[in-house]
Amino acid sequence: MSFFSYFLCLVFFIGGVVGAYFIPEKSLALHLKFVMIGAWGAVLGLLYYSHCKRKFTEAEANFTEALNESRNASPKTEYVPVVPSLSDEPQPFENNAPAKKKPFDSILPPEAIPAAEALKQQVNVVQHAFPLDAWNTFCKQILKNRPFPDVVEALEKSLPELFPNGAGILYMYGGVQTELHKILSFGDYVISDDVIMPGECASYNVGDVVVSDYTSGEFTGGCTHLHHHPQGVSFCAPIEGLEEHFGILSVQVDKFPEGDSLEFWKAKVSIVAATFGLYVANQNLNLRFQQHSIRDSLTGLFNRRYMEESLRREVAAANRHATPIGIIMIYPDSAETIKTEKGNHALEQLLWELGQRLPGFIRTEDIPCRFDGNVLCVILPGADSKITLERAERIRNEISQLQISYGDGILATKLSLGVAVMPDHAIDEGTLIYNAQVALKAALENGGDRSVSFGDLRM
Repeated sequence: MSFFSYFLCLVFFIGGVVGAYFIPEKSLALHLKFVMIGAWGAVLGLLYYSHCKRKFTEAEANFTEALNESRNASPKTEYVPVVPSLSDEPQPFENNAPAKKKPFDSILPPEAIPAAEALKQQVNVVQHAFPLDAWNTFCKQILKNRPFPDVVEALEKSLPELFPNGAGILYMYGGVQTELHKILSFGDYVISDDVIMPGECASYNVGDVVVSDYTSGEFTGGCTHLHHHPQGVSFCAPIEGLEEHFGILSVQVDKFPEGDSLEFWKAKVSIVAATFGLYVANQNLNLRFQQHSIRDSLTGLFNRRYMEESLRREVAAANRHATPIGIIMIYPDSAETIKTEKGNHALEQLLWELGQRLPGFIRTEDIPCRFDGNVLCVILPGADSKITLERAERIRNEISQLQISYGDGILATKLSLGVAVMPDHAIDEGTLIYNAQVALKAALENGGDRSVSFGDLRM
């Protein structure tokens, strides 16, 4: 009955996870979903604990009542063991001899044995229940939104307790979507390679837990990467969240611990994979949000807000250390022509290509940004007028040789660049940006395909 209650609580918990997954983010933020799932799990755990404690108390009360009744009904000084001794000879109690300690069952009358057996079964069920201590430790790391390495470390410590006598491996994508790399493993033996292809695991295509039973041979699942230890039963579950695939969790066990079953292990694997998948999805969303808050979505360069904040910070540092700071405004001369002849999508493709290549033509400490519309810019901390103008010329020469395939044609452009440097041409960030725009306008008015310094306009 207790196992049924546990399984029922498990079903309710999974239902809560699934329900939270389908709640729109407009109605409930993702981090609040995790809080709700944790609270739901805590409530179910408390209910299950209360149920087990009540059952245990009832069994103990029944046993005590049966024992008292047996003592009141048979007030004798002799105790005859119910279970024979190893010698199969009766050993009556002697009044003048010290009493020997007997096994617990041997001092019980026949009518008390069922209650004792029920008590033993209750203890065994509790002993093989879901390891809540290990699971709660892992969930706390997720609810606190700890960094990915901390959560993985907590997961690695909890997996051996969640899957006793088993072995497993967790895969995640390693930079490309064609290879899955081992993040962690546990157990006394190896079940799979360190690097696999997604197609080698059937759970990747099925999108659900896949079971391979090597003991009966009735079903193998189709996971070809599990070739190091094809014994017992294995479980493979996809690590997914928000319709994205992040990795695979594989667990294998030669023999289930006493009291466990295939369905119980399958449920545990599913819960661990689903919870970890939601955490990874949340981290992925946070990373994208951070990137979008400082990055331009089209070019991948820093956006204007980040550019202004960075320039303000760099100008303050330049004033404090009496160092120069340069800025380059960049405009593709063919922007309007490409937009008119080939459409806005072609212009976006050109700007994307410029955004991808521009960081390769500047220093690591320089800050490439999309300033406004088709205008890009680069902030050069510590660069004087000579260095800034030389960097502008290098960018112009490199881009002028660039040819981009687009449909049946080629996208190409020359560049007009405006250069301004502080403190030579400005004393604050606002004036520095304005003077760089003035120099860029002068380059365009003089036919484009040139770099113009604001200092040359004053001469």
